[in-house]
Amino acid sequence: MPADNTSMQDRQFVASCFHLPDPDFGKVSERFTMNLVTAIINIIASPLAVMSNSLIVCAIFTIARLRTPSNLLIGCLALSDVLVGLTVQPTYICFRLMENQHRLVPCFVRVMYSNAFYICCGVSFMTLSAVSYERLVAVRLRVRYNDVFTGKRVLKFMAAIWILNILLTSLQWAGINQTSRSIHFILWFLCLLVSVVVSIGISLILRRHHRQLHCHSTMFENNLRQRELKLTRNLLVIIGIYLSLNMPVLLVSLYHQILKQEIKTYNHYSWTETLAFLNSCTNPMLCFWKNRQIRQGIFAIGRRVSCHLVTNDENVTAVRISRHSKSITLSGYTGEINTANTAENMTSSTI
Repeated sequence: MPADNTSMQDRQFVASCFHLPDPDFGKVSERFTMNLVTAIINIIASPLAVMSNSLIVCAIFTIARLRTPSNLLIGCLALSDVLVGLTVQPTYICFRLMENQHRLVPCFVRVMYSNAFYICCGVSFMTLSAVSYERLVAVRLRVRYNDVFTGKRVLKFMAAIWILNILLTSLQWAGINQTSRSIHFILWFLCLLVSVVVSIGISLILRRHHRQLHCHSTMFENNLRQRELKLTRNLLVIIGIYLSLNMPVLLVSLYHQILKQEIKTYNHYSWTETLAFLNSCTNPMLCFWKNRQIRQGIFAIGRRVSCHLVTNDENVTAVRISRHSKSITLSGYTGEINTANTAENMTSSTI
């Protein structure tokens, strides 16, 4: 096997990788099948996550009517999912396949996977809490909503979230790896707790509003309220699915890395991490299904791109026809000149 040809020096070099804990490749054969299955799942899911979330980001940030605070938060969540598909899942695939093939993983793959995982997951959890809080403000402070949430404030807040998670991940390089990871997990669980509590509060408010809906005097107010309630329910579905897919990997990581308890097999990491990564595919599907405005925006982008391609094809065809007609004209003109020159030469020779 290829693993038998690996020198002990290479194994020691790979095992020692900056601040990362030393991996255990001694029982790779026990998780060979799980590594292969989860790698194949991520090979399929990664390009889907990149393409689908890119459409969401393009629709929200390029169409003016979609740049509402709620949609901007969804767009920022989709942007983090794009980076999951571009960085986290490819490095996970390399990690598991190299582990199966060579019984070791290069240091740069482990570093890339660890840093991308902590940054993207931290951004996703904090953005999810921001989405739930935004919906709480929307259903409670309907009149004052625009005073609390604006597009510029949302973008500044999201920039702060990215900077905070990059700084927290960078602390691992300062020799306080355990402290940095503990801070990460504490913040993640706080974000999940906030999302759960806020979602429960929103559900109670929605029930009360549903009972009061028909008491409004005008049809216009009822339509606005129904639209707001529908958007809130759709976002609660996204939050619920996100929490259910991310909770297993958080519990496994907390149990093993923070509480320092032994786990029977590292297969727990493989399937829980893969479940968390599948959020990058489920989120855009839910947005496309539940959010009619985003769905219409994606269709508009598709029509725009198809029209652009058709126009380019027509332009290319027109240029080719023009060039072909010019070449025919030039060849005819050249033939006339040659005929005239031939006649002139014959006249000269006769004289």
